[in-house]
Amino acid sequence: MKKRRLLPITERKRVSAEKRDEYIKILSEMVNCRTVYTRDGQNSAEYEKFYTLIENAFPNITKSAKRLTFGTGCFVYVIEGKNATKNIMLMSHHDVVEAGEGWESDAFTATAREGNLYGRGTIDTKTPLFAELMAVEELLREGYDFEGVNLYIGSSDNEEVSGDGMVLATEYFKENGIHFDVVLDEGGAITEGQIPGVKCKSAVVAVHEKSRHYYKCTVSSEQLGHGGFGKAADSAAVNISRFIAEVQSAKIYKGRFYPEVKATFTRHVPYMFFPMNILFGNIGLFSPLIKKIMMGIPAASAMLSTSVSFQTVFAGDVSEPKFRAKSAEAIMFLRCVREEDLYEGLEKIKKIGEKYGVEIEEIERDYCRPTSYDSKGFKTVEAVLNANFPDVCVAPFLLTAGTDARRLTDVADCILRFAPIDLSKAQFATIHNANENIGIDNVGECVLFYKDFIKKI
Repeated sequence: MKKRRLLPITERKRVSAEKRDEYIKILSEMVNCRTVYTRDGQNSAEYEKFYTLIENAFPNITKSAKRLTFGTGCFVYVIEGKNATKNIMLMSHHDVVEAGEGWESDAFTATAREGNLYGRGTIDTKTPLFAELMAVEELLREGYDFEGVNLYIGSSDNEEVSGDGMVLATEYFKENGIHFDVVLDEGGAITEGQIPGVKCKSAVVAVHEKSRHYYKCTVSSEQLGHGGFGKAADSAAVNISRFIAEVQSAKIYKGRFYPEVKATFTRHVPYMFFPMNILFGNIGLFSPLIKKIMMGIPAASAMLSTSVSFQTVFAGDVSEPKFRAKSAEAIMFLRCVREEDLYEGLEKIKKIGEKYGVEIEEIERDYCRPTSYDSKGFKTVEAVLNANFPDVCVAPFLLTAGTDARRLTDVADCILRFAPIDLSKAQFATIHNANENIGIDNVGECVLFYKDFIKKI
């Protein structure tokens, strides 16, 4: 990979102090809405306050865009462009996790100090949502006609609980023949220290995320007369336990370097210290050693292989604890990078199941196809990042967490996961933790990024 000369952080595009203060005022009001999703609707008043704020803070969007609503509060704004031939979707959810303990100030009262804005959602993900909305608001105010593009802004109210907001929206898109050329959701960010041995900050743009597959594993046995005469081997509870133990110890999924994972490292080689630049610069030669090291680190091994875990186990009846269970079942959870690898390993799991009389049935499949990092969408994000953040290295990567974007895999050609939030190591550690905060100057940088992306896509 050819080295691109990185410029100082001072070369970034910035907004005026006056505009920055305007942005922080609106974002603070968004953070102050306690949009924690509860299935019983306890926070409905906070959500309504949030929606009213959006309508008032972005009047041009409210006036010019069509607003679609799905489920309990997932919204999608639609701005119809002039002579539109393609559909583009910007996404960021507006629900947040609970505050938790350890905050130095109220998590739902945005607080500015030492150049940062503190509050739940400043990173995940009200700043990206604010920036998307403000970028479109300003473009509408400037008379931009969105030539050739129908622009969608989607935000679910229950992403943090794997809710149905974007699932329902996707059903609507399918029913109405709406297909997206590019979807850009949250997921990746500008970070430091996430790639070993790298001198600069990294803008990692996720082109794929690990999928979710659930299987019900069931074993049955006849009640063999008096419980005292039954063989232990005939016990459903024992057999499901033996099955689980053998699957967990079998190391069925060995791991390998997928293209997007390999590209994460090779793109960074020109900016790596010795000896990391030698190792990853010759990844084909050193891949066995690198893979062995990474497979021993949980966060790294997740990028290389399918994971297997058992979420729950049921056997017998708690009201009749003295009687042997006639059946037992476990829910097996697999997260894969590629489905072909998952299914190959699943055949081995089924053979183990046969030894213990375990039947395996798929009950949920949630797979998202990978996007090429040679796609126009990725190259556009890369070009905008190079222009707006000339001090960072841009690279594709695999997201081991999850986003709403995966819901759109059947209605989109290119799905990318990245928000231009610039996080220090300390800030990255506050995601879903205490004292979540974002750099105040970065908020304006986010708005400029989305404005440029919309113009160039």
